[in-house]
Parts: sequence; structure tokens; C-alpha cells
Amino acid sequence: MKRIVSVLLVLTMVFALASFSLAETKANPVAGKKVAYVMLLPSATIFQMYKDSAEKLCAELGVEFDATFCEGDFNRWQDTIRAKAAAGYDGLLISHGNRDGSYVFLKEVMEQYPDLKIAAFDTLLYADGEYQKLPGLTQYFQEDASLVTVLLDDMIAKFGEGVRLIKVWRGPNYNSPFDRREVGWQEYEAAGKIKTVGEVQPLQDSIDSANAVTAAYLQGVKREDVDGLIAYYDLYGQGTYNAIMENDNFNGKVGAALPMGSVDIDPVDVTNMLTRPDVWTAAGTTDWTLNGEIGMRILLLQIADEYDKIYDPASDKFGVDVVEVPGSPILASQLKPDSTVNNLGEVAPDTYGNLSYLSEAEWMPKDLIHK
Repeated sequence: MKRIVSVLLVLTMVFALASFSLAETKANPVAGKKVAYVMLLPSATIFQMYKDSAEKLCAELGVEFDATFCEGDFNRWQDTIRAKAAAGYDGLLISHGNRDGSYVFLKEVMEQYPDLKIAAFDTLLYADGEYQKLPGLTQYFQEDASLVTVLLDDMIAKFGEGVRLIKVWRGPNYNSPFDRREVGWQEYEAAGKIKTVGEVQPLQDSIDSANAVTAAYLQGVKREDVDGLIAYYDLYGQGTYNAIMENDNFNGKVGAALPMGSVDIDPVDVTNMLTRPDVWTAAGTTDWTLNGEIGMRILLLQIADEYDKIYDPASDKFGVDVVEVPGSPILASQLKPDSTVNNLGEVAPDTYGNLSYLSEAEWMPKDLIHK
């Protein structure tokens, strides 16, 4: 009798463990999966913030994670994606693919590896003269137009509608985020909120190039004819800042300094804003720590086949294939002496680091890594 009872107890424990295992698997459908973050550009502070939060979410959910930065080499970016697809990865969070070439390449990869899930950050898919979509692939962006308009709003607050501005960018159709940012500029100009004094187009995506062309441009501009300057990219912002600081007619030594704002942010930007808040007055950005988590949540929901839970904060809709995160202004006047890119949430508006932007599921609540 005791032997029968013992056997029954053992069987009960086995069934209980099996039931627990099934429940655990059902509760977390991505446990044991393998994913990667593949970034076209070199590593930078904001991209490390992105990578670290994606990795932290994966660790919490038992997902294997690795990352590759491709140093701006599009061929290496493609080769890395091909290699990981062939190695049996379950999902890839890819970033900053070229406007021309990404669509054809990713279409081929998805056809060859139909079980592979891909979420693409700041990657526009373009072919045959128009923007494309790939079924099953979610595109995820910063809401680029708002990254510019928050800066324009700051300039309008300072100088009123009709503020006279210089624009620093490379376009049109050079870089897809620039094109998307230009939408905000054109909207405000058409409404009479701003006036374009002139445009500066760096010859290369570098601080030195932005510095050289902006410095040359400012030589032909009278300070009284312009109110401010907007750079569409923070490397351009750093070059522009240097050009302003080198010119006594614009750096505050002769009359008022020329205020400027930039899109994106990094530690150098914050330092310059703290050093000369009358020159570098604002940055338009999103929370790069939250960006990484948003992107990885999108990818994991795809792997779990829960596309209906993918959330877009810009449209407040679920089940979308395009997600956009609204931009936030970081104002130099509000920075603290100890402000860094890692603690901007202390001085930024509620749109920055807003957990309501996160897609979620029962097995992946919004506060999972925000206890």
C-alpha cells in the first residue's frame, strides 16, 4: 500500500512539474530564443544605450542576445544579417539600413529564411521610385518631423512667428531620416511660422565637414539678418557649434550670440549646451534607452506571433507595421550641472522616456525592467 502511495506521489509531482513547465512556456513564448541587434553605424553613446536596454529586456525573458556595430559599412551590415539568418537566429533587430538597397536585400533574406523575424529601426525601404513595405517586418522610427518641430517651437518661443533660420542638412533624398525631418520644416514654413534664410549642406557626414561649410557660409551672412540655426544631425550640430564659436560676429563677442538647435544628442552636445547655453540652446531627441526596449519588444512580439499587440504611440493604434516615437526638446536652460545623456529624464518633458509608449503582453508587462 505504501509503495502504491509513493508511486502516486511521484506521478503527481511529475505531472505538477510538467504542468508548471507548460504554463511557464505558455507564459513566456520567447524563452530560449536567439536574437541580435545589427547596427549599420559605429558604436556611440546613444546606440550603446539602445543596445543595453534591448539586452536587459532579453536577459529578463531568457532570450539569448548579441550585437554587432558595422562601422558604417553597408556590405558588412548585409553580411552580418545573412550570417545570423543562416545560423538559425529567431529574430534580428536591425538599424539604420541604407535607403537604397535595404528593401531588395531584406526581401531576399526573408524569402530565403521565412521563419526569421525582423524589426527595422530607422530603415526606410525604397525601390522602384517609391517607399515599400515587407509583410511581417515592422518598421520603427523616431518621429523625425517632430524632432525638428520641437526645435522650431523653441525658436518661435524666443523670436516669434516668422523667425529667420539657417538650416544645416544634406538633402533632398540623401538620407531618409533627413527627408523625414524636412517634412516638419516645410510644414512650419508653409504656415508662415518660420522663414528660411539659407541652407548649409556638409559634403560629408562629419564634424569637420559641417564646421568647414558652415564657417564659410557664415562669412557671407550679416548677424542682424538671421535669428537662429537648426542642424538636422548632432554631428552637424557639433561642427556648426564650432563654426559659430570661431566667428566673433556670431559667438557673442560682437553683439548677441547666434542660438542653434540640433537633432539627436550625445555627451559632447550636452557638454556644449552646459558650456554655452546661449549658443547651443536645444536638442530634439528621443530617449535612446527606451528606444532599444521598444524595438526589442516589437521583435519579441513578432517572434511570439502576437503582432496585434505591437503599439504605435504616434497614432495610438495596435497591430501596426509602422511605429514612431515622438520627439522631445532638451533645453539648455533646463539642464543641471550634473546632466548627462543618461539622466535627461530629470529635465525632459513627459514625452521623453514615457513607458506608455511600450508594446506589452501578459508575459512582457511594461514595468518588466522598470521595477
